[in-house]
Amino acid sequence: MILHVVGGDEFTPESIRQVEHEEFFIARILDTDADAIYSFRETSATKAQLENIATGTEDFERGTQSLSATFSRWHVNSSRDGALFIFELSGGDEQTKLYSLIKYDYSEAIEQAPAEDGGLLRRIVHAFVADKKAIQKSALVRVVNGVAETLVSARDRMKKAPEIVDYFANFLDVVRSMSDQELNTKVVSLLRETLTSCKADLPDTVPRAFSIAKNSLAQRREINEDAIIDAVLLAAGNPGDERVISRLQSATRRKIRSARIENLVFPSDQAILGRPPMRRIRTTEGVTVLYPDDAGMSVTREPKANGGELITIDTQAITEDKLVSDNPR
Repeated sequence: MILHVVGGDEFTPESIRQVEHEEFFIARILDTDADAIYSFRETSATKAQLENIATGTEDFERGTQSLSATFSRWHVNSSRDGALFIFELSGGDEQTKLYSLIKYDYSEAIEQAPAEDGGLLRRIVHAFVADKKAIQKSALVRVVNGVAETLVSARDRMKKAPEIVDYFANFLDVVRSMSDQELNTKVVSLLRETLTSCKADLPDTVPRAFSIAKNSLAQRREINEDAIIDAVLLAAGNPGDERVISRLQSATRRKIRSARIENLVFPSDQAILGRPPMRRIRTTEGVTVLYPDDAGMSVTREPKANGGELITIDTQAITEDKLVSDNPR
C-alpha cells in the first residue's frame, strides 16, 4: 500500500508502506466494490501504468508515485484535500492482481486514551473513519497475466450515482460502457426472471406480480440492490413466512449477480419502467372506481353468483373524502 496527500499546492512523493490495519482497509475496499459499468480507453495511461506495475516493468513504489502525481494534477480546487490510497491485492491465482484506488476525505475525530493513561481526549485532524461517505472516489482494476481488464469499477460521491466527475474520468481515461437505460432494462428482465422462478411463492399470477414490482421501482428516484429486493417482496404480498422471504431474497440476489449490476446505484427510468395505466369501473348503482391497473392486493374483485362483483379496497389511509357536484357542466 501507499498513500499520498492530494489537493495541496505541491505534490510530495511518499515511500511504499507496510500494510497496516489490514482488516480495516479490506473492509473499505469491499465498500467500493460494484459491478463495472466503465471501460478503459485503449490509450489510457493509467491502464498502462497499472500493467507495468503488475508485470514488474516498474516497481510498485515508483509506479504508484507516478499515478498519484498524475491524480494530484487532475485534482481540481473545488475538491476537498485528502489522501489517495493505492493498494495491490492478490488472491488464489498468482496471475491475477487487483488494484484499488481510494480518494479518502480527511475527517476529524476524537480519541480517548486508555484509563491507565488518564483517559484524556485527543483530537485527530487527519482521521480515516469507517464511513462509506468518507470515501470520495474509488476504482477497482483487475490485471490478469499482465493485462488490465477493460472494465473498471468506479464510484464517485461527488456525482449522482453512477456518474463520476470529469477529472476522475480523465485521470482513469474511462468511458461509460452501460447507460442508465440499459441498467433499467436489465432490472426489468431480472424482475421477470426472478418472479417466474418463484411463482410458487406468489399470491397472484406472475404477470400481476411483475407489474407490481416494476411499478414499485418506477416510484423510486434511484434503484439499488435493496430496492429491487423490496420490489420482489412487495410483488409477493410482503410474506410473513421467514422461509419464503429467504427464498425470494436469495433468488433475487442470484439474478442481480448474473445481471452484473451488484452494488450499483442508478436513477430509475420512467420510459422503461413506466407507470401503470388507470382502470375505471362504473357500476349500475352509479359508483365509479378509478385505480392503477397493477394495484394488485390493494384492490380485489370477486365474482358473485348473481353476476355482480364484490370490490374490496384495502388502503393504508384515505387522502380525500368529499362531496362533489353532480352538475354535468
